Amino acid sequence: MSFIIGVDIGGTCTDCVVVDEAGRMTVAKAFSTPSDFSRGILDAMQVAADELGIGLSDLLEGTPLFLHSTTVAENAIVDGMLCKGGLLVTRGFEGTLYITRGGYGRWSGLTEEDKKNVIDTDKPPTLIPLSMIKGIKERTDYRGRVLDAPDEAEIERAIRALVGEGAEALGVCFLWSFRNPQNETIVKTVAKRLYPELFFTISSELVPVEGEYERTSTVALNIGLGPIVSRYLGSLMKRLEEKGFRGTVLVMQAHGGLLRVEDAPARAVGMIESGPVGGLVGSKAIGDLLGFPNILATDMGGTTFKAGVIREGRIEYEREPMVVRYHYALHKMDVVSIGLAGGSVIHLDPRTNLPRIGPRSAGAYPGPICYGFGGEEPTITDVDLLLGYLDPRFFLGGRASLDRERALQAFRAKVADPLQMGVIDAAGAVYRLANSMIYDLLHKQTVEKGLDPREYALFVYGGTASMHMGAIGPELGVSKLVIPHSASVHGAFGLVSADVVYSDVTSLTLRVPVEPARVNDIFATLTKRVVERLTLAGFKRDEIQTERSVNMRYRRQVHVINTPVEGPESLTEADLVKMGARFEEIYAERYGKEAGYREAGMEMVAFLLRGVARLRKPQLKGQPLAGADPKAAYVETRTAYFGGLREARCYDFEQLRPGNEVAGPAIIWTPITTIVVHPRQTATCDGYKNTVITW
Repeated sequence: MSFIIGVDIGGTCTDCVVVDEAGRMTVAKAFSTPSDFSRGILDAMQVAADELGIGLSDLLEGTPLFLHSTTVAENAIVDGMLCKGGLLVTRGFEGTLYITRGGYGRWSGLTEEDKKNVIDTDKPPTLIPLSMIKGIKERTDYRGRVLDAPDEAEIERAIRALVGEGAEALGVCFLWSFRNPQNETIVKTVAKRLYPELFFTISSELVPVEGEYERTSTVALNIGLGPIVSRYLGSLMKRLEEKGFRGTVLVMQAHGGLLRVEDAPARAVGMIESGPVGGLVGSKAIGDLLGFPNILATDMGGTTFKAGVIREGRIEYEREPMVVRYHYALHKMDVVSIGLAGGSVIHLDPRTNLPRIGPRSAGAYPGPICYGFGGEEPTITDVDLLLGYLDPRFFLGGRASLDRERALQAFRAKVADPLQMGVIDAAGAVYRLANSMIYDLLHKQTVEKGLDPREYALFVYGGTASMHMGAIGPELGVSKLVIPHSASVHGAFGLVSADVVYSDVTSLTLRVPVEPARVNDIFATLTKRVVERLTLAGFKRDEIQTERSVNMRYRRQVHVINTPVEGPESLTEADLVKMGARFEEIYAERYGKEAGYREAGMEMVAFLLRGVARLRKPQLKGQPLAGADPKAAYVETRTAYFGGLREARCYDFEQLRPGNEVAGPAIIWTPITTIVVHPRQTATCDGYKNTVITW
């Protein structure tokens, strides 16, 4: 038997999906182990192996592909644990990282509340201190002409000085190098001669696009993350091989594609938020299967709440990616997040005595109080337990105990009593507060961007989401809720639904109209480079598909619109006219019908190409529908919170059959999540064991 394994590490739990050669899927979950993430990975795979009735070594020996996403990259940034890096820039531009975008850098990435307190704001800490940045005398102009080549002796002195100061990695970002990489390549040659083992990044290879600050920031992030990612993946490979694995490891990137583990450290910045991206990829796969082109995808696990949009079958990409408060320039699927999830700590504002949630999370350890791992601060998971939703018989398949009494005593002492409220009333207030925070974020992602929620299905996944989204969906106005069968391991399901993707870009400004031959030549060069890389990864030419797009803008504007290119391999003038019309359509959708300025003319500024090599996917097979009556899955009736305490019928998800309908108020317990069905709602188990909630 041959398997494909997908493992996604979250802040609280590690999720695993195993797909056999017939396309059948096994899901498993275990607590994450931040001190050594590989332990949590092996724990989750052991659970999957037990489900399959085989040993872990047998599972790994029969696995040619291991697919992985992790929070290692963003954890290093959030915790301020980046490697010490050195940066070479064009002389006179040593302050680019500190200047950021001027005044905008002072408040970008802050919450709306923090932005109002301008006097208390400041720029984020510089990714690389000025003492570790060296200016090199060199210059390339905006057309790509080399005006001044760098002196190798000066380069050598600068590199030796940075390494002498303790640099673990080096990067280069010269002006206009994306037009002509010659000067950066000279630096790379010198660096590799001096320190062949040192991690090294040049901007013209990593991110050859316009945007001086964003390009420099991307290089700085990459050299800060590269050695960390390299050590992490090397350690993981060693642990897997010790257990019998002899296959290939692929790593999820923020653009939604998989990358060979050997290539991942060189593009370490692409691993930022790779886990949430997996959820979007998985949602699109299920949406395609069920016929939902418009999806609002939501993920609420243990650390953050995340949301993304799939519009007309296309995943939206972020225009200005940001991590913490740092902009960077890689192509990234649009996922927004707030610090709200199961592990989010509940505290009282010392000024107002009102409850606040997050952004700090208790994580897996010490975790929520009810886990019994030493946590002492109430969390959302503790609230969900107190409100009657969770049950230790089903939590993590019954493998973890929940201490309700301990959670109750701590919540009473730290939240309810100071608020002069009963425990259930206070827990209900916190539950509603959490839901209002989620609603605000989803409202911004839809209504405030001109999208009509009524045209969207709300996909709900992550271990905590389905206990909250039933209360939010009707208020937001979406058509229905869909809780995938993969639910709280949906990020891992996205891994096994993804493909290997290599992308490339050329930055060149061409004023419209453009000769089709010029555009065709650019895409032909990009295609050749991408196909060569995928061929080296083991794919044949007929297994590779390409997707083209162009960054366009009205002349004299700064911001661009990524516009898909549709048509034959050899584009005609009519195809380019259609592309221009599509740019104007997207511009009008985003900024308003009268916002465009056609008289200014249009220009193309970057040409992007994605090479996609398809992998074997889970073959989800629908089952025939049984009757609507769910009585065979009934467990008990208990009291739970639905705006007040009410009796709710409780069901075992594993005993539900396709076609069964559960009327609210009700609770459905699964081995990996809990689904709360509110009054006047009906949860239907479809042929693929997804749960669809309507009202």
